[in-house]
Amino acid sequence: MKIGKKTFKPSLIPTIVTLLILPILINLGFWQLDRAEEKRELIELFKQQNKLGPLLIKDTIKLGEKLNYRTAQVEGNYNLTKQIFIDNKIYQGKTGVHVMTPFKLKNSEYSILVNRGWVPMGIDRSALPEIKTPTNILKLSGKIKTLGKKPFMVGDQFQSNEGWPALMQWVNLTDIENKSGLKLLPYIFLLDEKEQSGYIRDWKPVVMQPEKSTSYAVQWFALALALVIIYIVVNLKEDKSELKDGE
Repeated sequence: MKIGKKTFKPSLIPTIVTLLILPILINLGFWQLDRAEEKRELIELFKQQNKLGPLLIKDTIKLGEKLNYRTAQVEGNYNLTKQIFIDNKIYQGKTGVHVMTPFKLKNSEYSILVNRGWVPMGIDRSALPEIKTPTNILKLSGKIKTLGKKPFMVGDQFQSNEGWPALMQWVNLTDIENKSGLKLLPYIFLLDEKEQSGYIRDWKPVVMQPEKSTSYAVQWFALALALVIIYIVVNLKEDKSELKDGE
């Protein structure tokens, strides 16, 4: 194929490299667009759930209902002996943990895991924060947070297996039930910012806004276009037959 005074003659190695990398760049672009759409839907769901009245959580509530970010209330008392810290949580550039405390529902054998917010953590991971927990019967306000897909991890997620409190990398309700002996509802309760028994709370449906994912998608597509242009330029050869005629 001739382009101006040059002929497009693709060689083997650039063609293989382009065929391998180009689909990856394009797929990454579409993946970021999907992520942006998911975030928009999650933000819209967050707004809609805020308009609904609080739902009193009981052990009869099933996970199949549309509960994510639903405003809710729980009545019962904290379990002071089964405190859990979720490690590697960042707030304003500082490393810390989320304080997770089981909350036993009134007149029920079930408990729900309450995320009471963020506290800072020192360099020594064995020195866990000292947490104050009320002992009286409480009626708490907050939001229900359904659990997403768990990351791939091998083995026990507890970093410390020597009693309580416990330090974990990820919320795994099955592991927590096995270690604690508690019966837990299959979601988390995000404690409302106005509640007194919590710490730093800034609950948002997404950490990164949809526009950021869209800009990443544009970057991936731009790289894909640049790769195609480079591939064409690299494989443009001088037409030797025209050079001979010119002589």
